[in-house]
Parts: sequence; structure tokens; C-alpha cells
Amino acid sequence: MKKWRRFYYDIFSNFYDRIIALHSRDKSARLREFLLEKSGVAPGDKLLDICTGTGAVALKAGQVLADSGVAVGVDFSRGMLEKACQKAMHIGLKVYFVLADTAALPFPSGAFDVVTCSHAMYELSPETRQATLAEVRRVLVPGGVFIMMEHMQPSKPLIRFLYQVRLASMGSLDNREFARDERPFLRQFFQNVTLEAAPGGRSKIVRGTRPA
Repeated sequence: MKKWRRFYYDIFSNFYDRIIALHSRDKSARLREFLLEKSGVAPGDKLLDICTGTGAVALKAGQVLADSGVAVGVDFSRGMLEKACQKAMHIGLKVYFVLADTAALPFPSGAFDVVTCSHAMYELSPETRQATLAEVRRVLVPGGVFIMMEHMQPSKPLIRFLYQVRLASMGSLDNREFARDERPFLRQFFQNVTLEAAPGGRSKIVRGTRPA
């Protein structure tokens, strides 16, 4: 199953940016900036973006941190990471991209000050998501921030119907419950968990900290 999903995302990498932009209407990248603002990432920090896809958040973090910190993006799809690397080279930005499974991150404990995830966590199976959240907690410094962005339930009837079909296609009731409200799941691993709408009302930000 994982091999098939990796193949799917390798192919999907060719359309990924256009699909995300269409759904979120974030052509100006304001949502990425908002996510990073809410993360509290500061000069000198080390930031990890999991399920980085084509690297949109990791690249924006690289611009924010410049030479004062480190931005790393992780994904299990080689196709996605190839697109991310092409973007980084095009703009001359130093961002590290790592091919890895988020359920077994290849980093030491306490390696990062901030971990981000954008429009991806609800795609993981319940087992992989639990392992991923445990790994995120492990690689964060005590008091470090995990912050994720996901789609809000659409308000327009047709789009909401398609969204519900997408949730139903996940199969697992656990996945559908997670997509509706992520906070109970995150509270198993983090403290001070909050949720707020992002600009435009199409996405939401969920934020928590690793216990000290």
C-alpha cells in the first residue's frame, strides 16, 4: 500500500501546487507566511517541515531564516522532493530536503525548534499519523512548537459535498474525525493546543507545544 501511495504522489507532484492554490486561493503565499508567523519561528531556529510536498512552506521558512537558521523539508515522495529542489535552485535558496518516512524521522531527539505540516496530516493512515505525531514530539526541543494547517469544511454546498466524498474515501472513521477536529488527537502529544481560522477562511491553523 505504501509503495502505491508513493507512486501516486510521485505522479501527483506534477499537479500538486495548482490543486492547492485552487482550493486555498493562496496565490500570494499569504497562508504560508501566516503559518510561519503563528509558529513563532525566529532567527537562529531550526525548522522541520514534514510532508513538505513540493516544499512551499520549507522554502518560505528558508527565506525567513536566511543564513541565521536551518530549514529542512521531509517527504516520502521522490517526485515531490525533486520539484522542491528545482524550486530551491531556481531562487538560489539553501534549504535541505530529505527523503524519509515521517513515522521514523532520521533526526536526533530535540533537533528542531519548530515543526510544520501543511495540508497533509489528514492524508496519513491513523497508525502512521500516531507514529508521526510521536516522532514530531521527539524531534522537538522541550517547549518547541508543532503547527499544522488543514482545510476548513467548505461552505459552498457542491464543494462541501465533494469534500465529504473525499473524507469518506479515506475509509477510516478515525481519519474523518481527525479532519473535522484535530485538537483531541494533538492533545495526546502536545499541550496548549489551539485552533484558529487562517486568512480567507478556507484553512485552519492548529498549534501545540512539546511539554517541557
